[in-house]
Amino acid sequence: MDATETTVAESPTPEPASTDGHRSLDERIAIGKAQAKELPLEQIGDPPAREGRPDIVEVLKSESEGRITNLLPLRHARMAAGPFATLRGTAGIMAADLASRPSTNLIVQLCGDAHLSNFGIYASPERSLVFDVNDFDETHPGPFEWDVLRLATSFVSCVHAQGDSEKAASLARKVATVYQAAMTDLAGRSTLDVLYERMTAEDIEALAEESESAAAVKEAEAALEKARRRTQERAISRLTEVVDGARRFKTTPPVLIRCEDDAIREGYQKEFAAYIDTLPAECQAIARRYAVVDFAMKVVGIGSVGNFTWVALLEGRDADDQIVLQMKQATPSVLAPYVKHTGEFSRFDHEGERIVRGQKMMQAVSDLFLGWLDGVPGTNRQYYARQLHDMKGGFNVENAKFATIETYANLCAHTLARAHARSGDAVAIAAYLESDDKFADAVEVFAVAESHFVDGDHKRLVDAIAGGEIEAKDAEDA
Repeated sequence: MDATETTVAESPTPEPASTDGHRSLDERIAIGKAQAKELPLEQIGDPPAREGRPDIVEVLKSESEGRITNLLPLRHARMAAGPFATLRGTAGIMAADLASRPSTNLIVQLCGDAHLSNFGIYASPERSLVFDVNDFDETHPGPFEWDVLRLATSFVSCVHAQGDSEKAASLARKVATVYQAAMTDLAGRSTLDVLYERMTAEDIEALAEESESAAAVKEAEAALEKARRRTQERAISRLTEVVDGARRFKTTPPVLIRCEDDAIREGYQKEFAAYIDTLPAECQAIARRYAVVDFAMKVVGIGSVGNFTWVALLEGRDADDQIVLQMKQATPSVLAPYVKHTGEFSRFDHEGERIVRGQKMMQAVSDLFLGWLDGVPGTNRQYYARQLHDMKGGFNVENAKFATIETYANLCAHTLARAHARSGDAVAIAAYLESDDKFADAVEVFAVAESHFVDGDHKRLVDAIAGGEIEAKDAEDA
C-alpha cells in the first residue's frame, strides 16, 4: 500500500471532551465514566490489522520529497541499525496504526512521537535540572492513549532486541501502571499544583534509589552529571573554531557544514529579527542583544535526517559571550491527517508555531529562546528555534541494565501523565482509567503486537537496503 494512499479511519476523529470553561468535579468524573462505556479499556489494546499497513520503503520514498537528497542514505542507515531505531524513524506508520483502531475522545496535547528517546534532562530558566518530554516535532491534540501506547511500544522494542520478551512486556505494564497512578494523583490535586508539577534532579535520584539497584542509582547520577557538563560552552568548543581571529563553525561533512552562501546568510539574518518577535515580550530585549555571526547546517536525530536544520552562532556583549541557536525545519505533524475536531489550538498557519505552542503546553518549563521563523524567501520552509545545548542529557537506555530501564520507564510515564494533565482533563482521564489492571493489560497487548510489526518493518528495510531498493550509507553520528 502506498504511503500516500493510507485510508483515514473515521473512528479516531471524535468530538473532544472539551476542557474549556469550568466543569464541576462530578461532571468531569461523569465524562470519564461515560467514555468507559463508549470505549471499554480493553479495546485500547486492540492491535492494528497487518493488512493495509503502510510499507516502510514506500513511506521513506514518500517522505524523501523535499528533504536533502544526499542525506537520505544516512537516514536510512540510522533507521536500519535495529528495530528500535526503525521505530524512532517511523512515527507516521505508527500514527496510521493508531488511527486504524477505536480511540477515546479524551483529548490532550500529544507529543505525537513519545518514544523513550524523546524524554530527557535540560536546564530550566532558573538553572536547575528538570526531566521532561523534549521533542515536539509531531505535537498535535489527540486521544491521550496514543502517546502512552507509543511510549510503551518503544520500551518493548528496545528491550525485546536484548532477547527477553517477558521483561519487555513487563515494561509496557510499568508504563501503563505508573501513568495510571500518576494521573490519579494529579486528578486529586489543585489546578495550580498540576501546573507547577515538575520532575527535578532530586526526583530522578529518589526514583533510582527506590529501585534498590546500585546500577540505577549510578546511571541516574551519570545522566545528571553529563547534562551538567553539556553546556553552551562545550557545544561551541566542539562545533566551532577560530579562524583569522574570529570564531566560526567547522565543516565536518555530512553532519556539520558551514554556510558559505551569502544569500542564505543574509536571508536568515533578516529572519532572525522576525524570530525575536515570536518570543515572550520579556525575552525579546535579551535576544536583541545578540547578533548572528555565523551559520551552519547540522544533521540531527534519525527521523529528522534530511530535513533542514541550521545552527546559528550568536554573540552578545563580546566574543566570550556566545550561544548556539538551533533552527529546525517544522513540517506538518504526522498525526494531522488522522485526528480532527480537536479545537482551535490545532489550527496554526505556521508549523513552527504549532511546535512551540505544543511544547509550552506540555513542558513544565521551556527554553527562553523557543520561537519560530521562516526560512530563506522562496523555499516555503518553516522552522522553530531553541538553544542547541543547555544542559541537555539523558539515560543510555539501550545499553543499560534492566533495573535502570525500569526506573527510566517510571520517569517517562510519570512525566507523560503530568504533561497530559496540563492540557487535558486529568479528572476525566483518571475516571476512565480507574484503578484495576485493565489499562495495563490493554497497553501490554498493543505494545507487544506493535513491536512485532516494528520488527517486520526493520527486516523489510534491511532487506530493501541489501537488495538495492533503497540506499543506505553510514557516517559518524551527529
